[in-house]
Amino acid sequence: MSDLLIAMRTFVRLHEVPNFSRVAQEMHASHTTIARRLDQVEAHFGVPLFHRTTRRLVPTAEADRLLLHARAMLDALDAAEADFGPARDQPRGLVRVGLTTALGLYYVERLGELAERHPGLQIDCAMTDWQRDVVEDRLDIALRVGPVGDDSLVVHPLGSLARRLVAHPDYLARHGVPASVDALGDHQCIAYAYGDMPARWTIDGRERLVSGLFRSDNSEAVHRAALSGLGIALLPAIRVAADMAAGRLAPILPDCAIAPLDIFAVHPSHRRLPPRARLVLDFMKAHFPASVCESV
Repeated sequence: MSDLLIAMRTFVRLHEVPNFSRVAQEMHASHTTIARRLDQVEAHFGVPLFHRTTRRLVPTAEADRLLLHARAMLDALDAAEADFGPARDQPRGLVRVGLTTALGLYYVERLGELAERHPGLQIDCAMTDWQRDVVEDRLDIALRVGPVGDDSLVVHPLGSLARRLVAHPDYLARHGVPASVDALGDHQCIAYAYGDMPARWTIDGRERLVSGLFRSDNSEAVHRAALSGLGIALLPAIRVAADMAAGRLAPILPDCAIAPLDIFAVHPSHRRLPPRARLVLDFMKAHFPASVCESV
């Protein structure tokens, strides 16, 4: 690849993440090399692309204009390589996927099938319940829970995840089984929430605040807390199906109505989805756990 193409890729990444150190780390290059590549692009087009201070990089209006051309050029190059290169018949290379914890663990258990069929693929799972920035974190695909509402992203509906109220049998033996939704207020409820945000459960169409001795912003931590007998948890069915079948967790108020979580896969609208990423997206669609959710 020519020096100018490498410099253009560097410029695009600096526009997405205006931080020399981070881009240098991602590209396995020195800070000086990244700065030299930017100088090369500025010299080639004869315009300043960033206002540079000791603390910040601020794109100029010319940088915003060039970004459109640079992305189109690089996307066209990637498309040509995919069409004429070995990836045409056997997609290969790295795919970065942003996953929620519950679905991430579910898909990880099934990646063996994908790896067997496509040994040239590498899957990098960025797994967190926080909503990651697709562009800044260089994700090919990311999952979103609930409506997306972002015109810069292409949205693919995957399905809905059922949720279940559960508790460990030992907890229920000590504190009793709640006979109604209102009785949940007398129990330790394991809260799933971020920062200072209060935890809310919507059950039978009514929203209620929940609290207890333990809360977390990670669904797997909530899952393990429930298995430890710390209280009642509201969790995706895919995480508790095996525990309920084995008797490690018991269902609470199974007839109450709890809205499922609508799940979407997204990717940047400005970037062509490479064949290797399309393969992973199709795999996620085909293996979405609808049957598991409906059976527990």
